[in-house]
Amino acid sequence: MTNNEKMKSYFKKLVIAPLFEEGFTGKYPHFRRVQKDCIELISVQTNKWGGSFTIEVSAVFPNSNNKNYAQWEGLTVNQLTVWNTNERYRLKGMYNGWFYYRNLYAKRTLLFGKNYYDVPEKHAFDFIPPRGYKLVQKFDDNTAIEICNEVNKQFFKAFKWLNRFEKRNK
Repeated sequence: MTNNEKMKSYFKKLVIAPLFEEGFTGKYPHFRRVQKDCIELISVQTNKWGGSFTIEVSAVFPNSNNKNYAQWEGLTVNQLTVWNTNERYRLKGMYNGWFYYRNLYAKRTLLFGKNYYDVPEKHAFDFIPPRGYKLVQKFDDNTAIEICNEVNKQFFKAFKWLNRFEKRNK
């Protein structure tokens, strides 16, 4: 099983399944939950080179003056995504705002904090880190579980934001 397949498997089991239990519907990467006054949205954005993702949460308010959407015309509820909204909350990630599921190296810099270097799976065994970079994450099953647990933990803050956002927009 590749790292990507491993991460998706754990993500489905530990993150998506609980969302479905809470009333969300949809399929990866977009999920939605229809409430009385709003439609709550979650979207997963993967890095175009693979190896990491981030998650955003938002809502639209079809019966309110502040609908919070930029592109609503002609869309059904099942077509709505976070990316159709103007205001959203992004989970903080674990490193540099992203959740990485590769071996990850970091180098501390004076001006910019830390720079991260993620290593594709095919290079993981023969990789020699650049000078000054240290291994901060060795990806395996336990790391995949830790990432999913961190996503769920950060969802707690995201849903608090969503609750406040919904109260402001009713």
